[in-house]
Amino acid sequence: MGVLFFKSQNCPRCPRALSNVEKAIADLDIDMPLAIIDISTAEGRIEALNNMVSETPSMLLEEELYGPDVLMDIEKIKQLFSQE
Repeated sequence: MGVLFFKSQNCPRCPRALSNVEKAIADLDIDMPLAIIDISTAEGRIEALNNMVSETPSMLLEEELYGPDVLMDIEKIKQLFSQE
């Protein structure tokens, strides 16, 4: 299992959301690969389109897509990771 984190260069919420995801992984002490995809690049846009990402920040976990409503709350992220 791994996590795809989608961000963009001009996203004001992306740094905090990414920090929350990284902190949740560290706090739970789980071995979870984290791939960070910048949709500001051509490759990132293709990956976003392939995964139906329409906003940043977004996180793909086990084929489920989560947006800012989850990613801005570290406790919600921990709950998701604990379910896996």
